[in-house]
Amino acid sequence: MDDEFKVPPKPWTGASIKALRDEIVRGGEEVPGLSYQTVYVWYSRVLLDVVDRLGRIDYVGIIGEQPEISFRVKTVDTLRDKLIRQDSTPLYRIHDIIGARVTASMTLQQQNDLVQAIAALFPKHQISDMREHPHSGYRAVHVIAGLPRGIFAEIQIRTLPQDAWANCYEAIADRYGREIRYGEYPDSPKGRELVQAIQGTSDGIRSLELLDSEQEIAVGDILDNVTKMMRHLTEYYHAPNPQELEKIIKIANNTGSLMLKLGGEHGRNGDPVQPEDR
Repeated sequence: MDDEFKVPPKPWTGASIKALRDEIVRGGEEVPGLSYQTVYVWYSRVLLDVVDRLGRIDYVGIIGEQPEISFRVKTVDTLRDKLIRQDSTPLYRIHDIIGARVTASMTLQQQNDLVQAIAALFPKHQISDMREHPHSGYRAVHVIAGLPRGIFAEIQIRTLPQDAWANCYEAIADRYGREIRYGEYPDSPKGRELVQAIQGTSDGIRSLELLDSEQEIAVGDILDNVTKMMRHLTEYYHAPNPQELEKIIKIANNTGSLMLKLGGEHGRNGDPVQPEDR
């Protein structure tokens, strides 16, 4: 597998990567002999091979279209947040320092098939399915790939509605605090109401995605509208207008209620714990 992935030697020693971890938690990003920039570049080289491997999949044969594939290496700021939360995990054991996301218009069964195809690319892997038991409303399937030299890569597989919901929730977290991703709520009553409403919309999306195939056309139209609404909310929170908050809460609540009425109660907000590799 080393030959296949061509993972280069690590540019650190056990002592230097531990020291760098401690320094990042303290707010820095460099210690004598090692900087996070060096680590970032090394992980970037590994990530390119992971993305190349993802490109070998016959997506059209599995889901009928080419998906959108994005990828990134964690910035030092987002890594710092995770290291603080996971205070005993070595830096190189963090599962999502490198990650890719595969998003497409697909049914849940097609999503299952795609997950299996992606998992098959990596002899060592773990599948984390957060659709039935979401984390603070977040639903997706993650493949955690075990790579040579004891590191990991995370590949997220999302349907379009799952992706639009997650991006919307991230935008709200940027406004009200990232703690909402871990089961907490804003101090503001309106902020709390909004977060709860968006989490309810996640339940509605799940209900629709579970509906029988004979209703596929009608459900698809509704999911398209939900996806557009989530994207609209995301844009709103990049350029917030407080006067519109009441309207957005009403839209989110109504959308969630209508979808639950149509689809039945197939899901709940789930555990208030942020997934390891979101």
